[in-house]
Amino acid sequence: MAARRSGLLFAPRKKRHPGRWASALLFLFVIGILLGLNAVNNSYVQLIRQQVNVAGLPASLDGFTILHISDLDGIEFGDRQGNLHSQIRLERFDAVCLTGDLTGSGGDAAALLDLLDRLPQDVPVFLVPGDEDPEPLNARDPDRPLKADYIALAEEKGAVYLDRPHAVEHAGKTVWFSPASLYMTDLKAAAFALGERRDQLNAAAAVSGLTGEDQAALRAVNSQLDALQATEEARKAMKEDDTYVLLSHFPLDSEDVAGLQEGDRLERHSINFPGRVSLILAGHWNNGQWRLPLIGPVYLPSSGRGLGDWMPGRRELSGLSAVHGIPQYVSPGLGTSVAYPGWMPMRLFNRPQITLLTLTDSII
Repeated sequence: MAARRSGLLFAPRKKRHPGRWASALLFLFVIGILLGLNAVNNSYVQLIRQQVNVAGLPASLDGFTILHISDLDGIEFGDRQGNLHSQIRLERFDAVCLTGDLTGSGGDAAALLDLLDRLPQDVPVFLVPGDEDPEPLNARDPDRPLKADYIALAEEKGAVYLDRPHAVEHAGKTVWFSPASLYMTDLKAAAFALGERRDQLNAAAAVSGLTGEDQAALRAVNSQLDALQATEEARKAMKEDDTYVLLSHFPLDSEDVAGLQEGDRLERHSINFPGRVSLILAGHWNNGQWRLPLIGPVYLPSSGRGLGDWMPGRRELSGLSAVHGIPQYVSPGLGTSVAYPGWMPMRLFNRPQITLLTLTDSII
């Protein structure tokens, strides 16, 4: 009789590994906890303090303080900006600078207006638009007001749309707040070009009338010429020993700053204006948006300035640096930017921050 071959008729049941499922669930649980904590972290604003050494700062301006806020992006921090206000309600500052990307989707200004309501009424507030804000001037539709809604509403709250230099008198000295674009523009060429455009539109109006879009364009051109005329008047009042603060949404690079000034290294001065630039304030990068503990930002988007890198370190993202001898402070910001990829939609391990900058003539 032949021997029966040994073997099982059915394959043995595979052993289950409950540990794998438990590990996966634990991982998802930890991720959920971290994202929840991150969401809570993103709802509270941190106030940071920064001293800025300004060469040649008059002694009476030592201690002049600027509250710098950037990239609000239409976000409400608590009821009517209550969480943000809690950080500044006991602080003293001499001016507020808002460096762009202030509105929400479609130019929604509600969060910006709530912020302005929370600021002291006796402190000047200056703002410049960002690349994600609507154009500040309407140059196409004659049926709409000249200024964008968020600009007009902010001005009703007492803020100053910075399209020309503005002076703040403090302890007998003057601090000028200006858009950086004025320092980077050939003012004579700009005035000539705008004047030519105005004359062309006026000539067309005399012959056959203007289209609605041309009417809006003429209104915008006249407004820009008015800003340049006011700039010229301000320049006549400026003095060499005044203090000059520039606002820009985008941080200025070395090429930009080199174009602001002329003269040798020790006696450089502004090309368009008297004196030397004292401080540049900017925003835009939101401190990298995603940051990893002990590592820093994950990604810096590319731009026309030659940036763009993985794990870029701290360079050019936020904080105080010197660019051709001029202090520049880049705000860590409050919101997010569409400059980052879609898979980075929120701030990660990157608490929203505003800054109190104190000018000093002491070496830090």
